[in-house]
Amino acid sequence: MTRRRNSVRAKKTRRLCYISFAIAIICLSGPAAFALGTMGPPTAGLKQEDFKIGADYSHSKMDLEFNEGTYVEYLDGWFDASGTKSDLKLKDIKINTVYVNIGYGVTDNFEVFLRLGGTNAKFGGSTFWPSGDEFDSNTDFAIGGGIKATFYEEDKLKIGGLIQVGWSELDGAIRPKEWPVADDTVQFDLTHVQIAVGPSYELTERVSIYGGPFLHFVQGDWEDVYNEIDPITGGLLTSKYSWTVEEDSCFGAYIGTQMEITENSTFLIEYQHTAAADTVGASMAVKF
Repeated sequence: MTRRRNSVRAKKTRRLCYISFAIAIICLSGPAAFALGTMGPPTAGLKQEDFKIGADYSHSKMDLEFNEGTYVEYLDGWFDASGTKSDLKLKDIKINTVYVNIGYGVTDNFEVFLRLGGTNAKFGGSTFWPSGDEFDSNTDFAIGGGIKATFYEEDKLKIGGLIQVGWSELDGAIRPKEWPVADDTVQFDLTHVQIAVGPSYELTERVSIYGGPFLHFVQGDWEDVYNEIDPITGGLLTSKYSWTVEEDSCFGAYIGTQMEITENSTFLIEYQHTAAADTVGASMAVKF
């Protein structure tokens, strides 16, 4: 009996080590996705040693602040000029993100999850070019992870919290409306963190509602490289513009509903809002 207990403990320890290692790799990885991702209930939904696998989708529209701008210019590969750029606000950038979500119940009240997927972004307006501009990124790899915990549970009510982080790098091109062909490439690297607390309440045996306040933090970099023919020398003028990127508003609230489709499968849909962002998300998962 003692050997069996030790064997079970060893298996649990190995699983926790594997999961912790995977999360550590994610947290030490490179660039980060910036969309407000689907959060789901702010409480743990897995029993100890249970797994889940599912798909998450989110569509966000948000504003971002561009600060500490600089530029460097090269003429035919040689340094020509440098300086600072004005702060900007990028409005109504639209982001779509799809993840495969894998979760594990560490205890009955604590779970961890990993996400792998893809994201893209687009915007239009006159942020960078007075006559108007459009940006449409490639669909690029995205990765993330997080934790959920239940702090209080009684009858049909649970109260808990979650933290989730995501990473990605978006590449694309800005197309100025005043130029028929653009050579204006962009690399958009950002990190986002969402922290939420709140309740989850069972309305019926198969339907629950959840939500609460949350914080959303963004930190990253924008690099824009533009090539043109210098009108004076006829040489190739390459301009590199850089800004640091932050959220325009970090405090918000969200609400959602989760439905049990079968005994081991669920579907949820939710809405998130801050003063600078709106997100609609959905998720489907199977437990085993």
